[in-house]
Amino acid sequence: MKKSVLLILPAFFLHLALPAQVYKVHGKVVNRQLEPIVLASIQVKDQDNGTITNEEGYYELSLNAGKYDLIVSMIGYQTRIVTVLVNDNIEQNFILLIDEGPELEEVVVKAKIKDRAEEIVRGVIKNKDALLTASGAYSCNVYIRATQQDSITGKKTRMAADSSINDSDDLKHMAMAEISLKLDYAAPDQYREERIGVTKRGETGNLFYLTTSDGEFNLYNNLIKAPGVSQIPLISPVSYSGLVAYRYKTLKTDYYGKRRVYTIAIKPRLVSNATVEGEVVIDDSSKTILSAKIRFPSFHMPEYDFFEVEQQYGFVNDTAWMITRQKFYYYSKAGKSKISGQTVVTYQNFVFNKKFPRNHFGNEVSRTAASAYRQDSVFWSRVRTEPLTGKEIEFIQYKDSITNLMNSERYLDSLDAMMNRVSWKNILIFGQVFNDHRKKRRWVLPPVTGIIQPFQFGGTRINLSFLYNKTFESRKNMGIVTSINYGFRNNDVNGSISFQRMYNPFNRGRYRFSIGRDFQYIFEGDAWINMLKRSNIYLNNAFGIGHDLEILNGLYISNDFEIALRRSVSNYKINPKVDSLFGDILTDNQPVVFDPYNAVYNKVRLSFTPRQKYLREPKEKIILGSKFPSFYVEWRKGVHGLFNSDINFDYLEFGIDHKPGFGTLGRAAYKLRTGSFLNKRDLRLVDYIFQRRGDPLLFLDPHKAFQSLDSSFPVFDWFYEGHYVHNFEGYFLNKIPLLKKLKLREVAGGGVLWAQERSLLYGEVFAGIEREFKWPPNPLTKFKIGIYIVSSFANRFNNPVQFKVGLQTWDWIRDRWR
Repeated sequence: MKKSVLLILPAFFLHLALPAQVYKVHGKVVNRQLEPIVLASIQVKDQDNGTITNEEGYYELSLNAGKYDLIVSMIGYQTRIVTVLVNDNIEQNFILLIDEGPELEEVVVKAKIKDRAEEIVRGVIKNKDALLTASGAYSCNVYIRATQQDSITGKKTRMAADSSINDSDDLKHMAMAEISLKLDYAAPDQYREERIGVTKRGETGNLFYLTTSDGEFNLYNNLIKAPGVSQIPLISPVSYSGLVAYRYKTLKTDYYGKRRVYTIAIKPRLVSNATVEGEVVIDDSSKTILSAKIRFPSFHMPEYDFFEVEQQYGFVNDTAWMITRQKFYYYSKAGKSKISGQTVVTYQNFVFNKKFPRNHFGNEVSRTAASAYRQDSVFWSRVRTEPLTGKEIEFIQYKDSITNLMNSERYLDSLDAMMNRVSWKNILIFGQVFNDHRKKRRWVLPPVTGIIQPFQFGGTRINLSFLYNKTFESRKNMGIVTSINYGFRNNDVNGSISFQRMYNPFNRGRYRFSIGRDFQYIFEGDAWINMLKRSNIYLNNAFGIGHDLEILNGLYISNDFEIALRRSVSNYKINPKVDSLFGDILTDNQPVVFDPYNAVYNKVRLSFTPRQKYLREPKEKIILGSKFPSFYVEWRKGVHGLFNSDINFDYLEFGIDHKPGFGTLGRAAYKLRTGSFLNKRDLRLVDYIFQRRGDPLLFLDPHKAFQSLDSSFPVFDWFYEGHYVHNFEGYFLNKIPLLKKLKLREVAGGGVLWAQERSLLYGEVFAGIEREFKWPPNPLTKFKIGIYIVSSFANRFNNPVQFKVGLQTWDWIRDRWR
């Protein structure tokens, strides 16, 4: 294959989706401060063709060659009509000016009784550009205190902050964290924390807003972005987009001399989706927000069932209106179990219009010194801007009183004795643990139910395994996993042992090695029907070593070296009853016959994510991600001659992985991949690269697999593969009042494949409806069931439209569905 194929990969995926002579007109719609305008309308004059802008103010139109008049409009801004000549892909940006004319006052929702609520909100919107720019770049001190209370009540009330607790059992389930930091801020993507003090008591993993990167809740912004809470940004009620998405109602009016302060209720319209609900308090004379209370829709929160934020705004240093205090209430609930929490945040000591050094803001958005975790009670008494509640005082006293006890050898010995106690429950179901706190190590033996493995190749096997791991104070760790198993029908013994150690927690440096003898799949990850077949099994005797390291921020390298002695399992005894019972289903169900051979491999993978944001802890690095795609290149070499290796091949693969946000239009993800065997002098079946067939009825992970491929097949020359998935998060269905109550979500996507071996051009599109459910025993456990329709097209075979069912679970540790 010509090398030039590599150069046309991006163009291949782009032009495959666009018919001839169709061009892309794209750009941004912004205001005079170059801030994006969300939900602005771009309409082609005299045509039924148009779109709206996303959270970045971005739009895109597909037009044939010709001359067009584009009408750009948004409530509160002057409409623009611009003529464009389309004969190529062009970028056309628009700057809209605020409409100061009296006609703006006529854009109201008519009601039987005149209510000035929307007029008052509009006055704040017209003033907010000045409010946002008054502070310039600034610094301030931030104090955060988050508290969690677990309970078994099902009552939907937020945690009572001042209630007393007399039962120490309740205190055992509490958790609290206090953080003092300095915040430097210039823009939403230019901020930096220096954490001066950190203290944590109890299990604080479920607490919210332990860093300012968890979300920006300023209502003066057009969008409320809180990735730690909602999967999509929500429209601020104090924005021109909000005038379309919300209804406003005056609840009360207070008079302070000549000043009038209005409390205004905010409710989403029936056809709205990415919206909040609550109330704002506005000073009509200064056109500013004094306070607010907003609740997030549970529909968009995978982790919480209730989330509310209370805000206070103040005029600081006679210069700028800033958020001076926020308080978050949140809980997750399932059945009688409930995990509730509250976080209070205060901001003070503002310094406005600061001039930061040129490289002050970078990829490191937070830094915590080791001394931050050693601050004493005198420090916390000085920086604590919010007094402790009675409950929190009692909890601190309880925790401090048992700290010495819990660290005593006598107490830790008792915990070891309790954990290491052998019981039938552990033997049969959970597995037996042997813990040694003095040496900071743990051994785990599997339960009996995991020892007997009846559905294995060659029949029932007895498996014994155990796990050992140890984590050091430096955050370095090590782990060992071993197993040995015996098969009755063939009287054979298999087993393995693997060891891994992380030696650099900050750069994720780790090395590993493994040795073992076991049955493996020829094509691991094939359709489930093929995974049951004996023709997908071989015997592998292997020794491997590997190493991973982040060389620079976002740049990772991984290397694996393996020596394998591969054997066919055609001489193994098998159960003939399987063939007689399932012969019609499990066709081609005999082991693959091949001569024994040796194989030596080396695999190198280099990946890069530009502008990867992260938090620096004293002993580790926490990755936040990036808005840019991740790129990788992988080379796998079959080394001929080394250790009598018979194989000889080179496989090269390139890929792109990206999860762009589309604001209120939902979330998307795409993956592009291409690869080829550059050298196939001695390429064996086990080393083939396969394309996976679709499963009947089951909807596969659309980011990795095709739903309707007719069969699994190998690819040797350059193939081009792409997957796209868009979760609209109720953008369309929530605009239908009756369907909105069902809490359904729409998803759509597709994939494309070009494989030279079969001269196959394949494409598919799918659409589906999903709904989330909870697992009653655990409020943090959720799953999602979907029903999908899949249509495909190919030049080599025909597939009918198929209906499929899919299941996903929520990974609350990584905040994503899987």
